[in-house]
Amino acid sequence: MDVKTMTTTNEILSADQRALLSAALNCIIPAQGEMPAAGDLDIGGFVESVAAGNAESRRRLLEGLVQIQLVAAEQGGDFQALPADAQMDALRAVESSASEFFQYLVTQTYRGYYTNETVTSLLSYRAPNRQDYDPLPFDDSLLEPVRQRGQIWVPTNG
Repeated sequence: MDVKTMTTTNEILSADQRALLSAALNCIIPAQGEMPAAGDLDIGGFVESVAAGNAESRRRLLEGLVQIQLVAAEQGGDFQALPADAQMDALRAVESSASEFFQYLVTQTYRGYYTNETVTSLLSYRAPNRQDYDPLPFDDSLLEPVRQRGQIWVPTNG
């Protein structure tokens, strides 16, 4: 894969790394009821795309995936082949040893998951629509207690 392809497609992971990321995301947000797991929704594609836009994020993601692989190997093999409990144990170990990566991964997973159309639809979340939203007129009298209280801040010389 050349640099131009990586930049235009936001692909920085191999197929094996994508499978590993998807399995890890399924542990972070597992399927529950009608809600799908994060990896099953290809939130890994979102995480990869975000990481592709920044060299530090790329490094963090790639090194973090290596950490997951190493911890899984210590527990007996490939992360995807481990039982669910062992996968969670592996992720807890990575959370302890590579907390910056793990925090990044969880944050991007949640961002991708809760902005995914399937998830927002299942949650019955409707984005604001200005056409059917008629705000109430501003009631200036609500500010009266604040005005009566007077200045509560310290002025600066700026």
